[in-house]
Amino acid sequence: MTSVRIAVEVRHQGEPRRGTIERRRRADGTLYYLGRIALATGKRHYLAVPDGLTESAARDYVADAQRKEDERGGIAAALAPPSPVTESPSAWFKRWIAERRMLGLRSVDTDEARIRDYVLPFLKSPSMASVTRDHVEDVRDGLDVKIRSGALSWKTAANAWGLITKAFSDAVSSKNRALRCRADNPAMGVQAPERGARKAKVYLFPSEVTALLSCKRVPLRWRRFFALTVYTYARPGEVRALDWDSVDLDRGIIHIHKSIDRNTGELKSTKTETSRRIAIEPELAPLLHVMRKEQGGKGRLVPWGATDRKLSRTLQQCLRLAGVKRPELFASDAARKPMTFYDLRATGITWMAVRGDDPLRIKQRAGHSTFSTTEGYIREAENLTETAFGQPFPRLPEGLLMSTEMSTDLGTVTYDAETVSETWVGEPGLEPGANRLRVYCSTN
Repeated sequence: MTSVRIAVEVRHQGEPRRGTIERRRRADGTLYYLGRIALATGKRHYLAVPDGLTESAARDYVADAQRKEDERGGIAAALAPPSPVTESPSAWFKRWIAERRMLGLRSVDTDEARIRDYVLPFLKSPSMASVTRDHVEDVRDGLDVKIRSGALSWKTAANAWGLITKAFSDAVSSKNRALRCRADNPAMGVQAPERGARKAKVYLFPSEVTALLSCKRVPLRWRRFFALTVYTYARPGEVRALDWDSVDLDRGIIHIHKSIDRNTGELKSTKTETSRRIAIEPELAPLLHVMRKEQGGKGRLVPWGATDRKLSRTLQQCLRLAGVKRPELFASDAARKPMTFYDLRATGITWMAVRGDDPLRIKQRAGHSTFSTTEGYIREAENLTETAFGQPFPRLPEGLLMSTEMSTDLGTVTYDAETVSETWVGEPGLEPGANRLRVYCSTN
């Protein structure tokens, strides 16, 4: 790209500055003008000139921008870093969130919402630099009020509090020097919001998984998705990202090294930023062989577009269709939570603990970043050793291995892939339109 300066600023003392313009050529050959003015700080600043202006009009446009800068210093003010003395908490947090987004942190959108909804409404300081310990305690007190009223769960409040402590730590010693605006951390030593009882873990017993995977009213592809999640103890996004290049059936190894973002659908690294290799459970191997043959060993194991936002609801519908209606799987109160799709992973991890697998092996296979997380499953398993729990990782139903079997409300049928139509089937006894499952029936 070449450029030719066609105007040079020449003025006598006392005359207003007019800036300069340059004529440049784009890659497609078109010409355009680029202006340059002097900021109030003494620095030079390039200014985009609208297309379509003549040379004279471009010169006048730049001269007008220079005049406004000399009178008000608007561009210099916009480009200058914010004053650490006067910047408001909302403005500082906006820059902090932008920094976290630039770093590629996955929770940044959720973090932004928590700051907006649970932090800023209680942080009444006029500037970030003037926040005191009392201001931080006001935020804590506001969260406690919401917890006691039931408007906010203690877990969500704890997450918001974690953002507070991190933010004020960064306000003191962030790697990004532009975020530093304090010499002290007003959140240091302030007690966190109230905590409630942790809700009990939810998992399925082996007999319940067998009933779910055997139910011919549940679409075959969903039953296979359920089986893959339980028998690999992987996160839903990790299962959805699994492709055949990551499955070594000859050596009995699955390499879990990526996941699918539940909001964007894009590939990303695993939750803990580390990959792991797990041994294929013997009972899962036959299903993987059948699926590889069907799919030609190419692409993803779960190629259809299941969205995480609907997975838990679909699982609960399928459990009911399979007759798995244990009350605690659907309860929601202070001590219990309903079954989610993520709990299929918890089911597999719990089964490993009940089976007596080595704790460190469980930690590695589950991809836990800390052993304390694994300990929770081990303690739960200790309570189940003397119960009629059943045999962990039972043999998969034969129906999962039959590629021609599909599930309908009327029974099992075979179908030709060329003549498949789509219909909706709901669970009997439910209101019209509620808890519907998409199934496929032959048109023959």
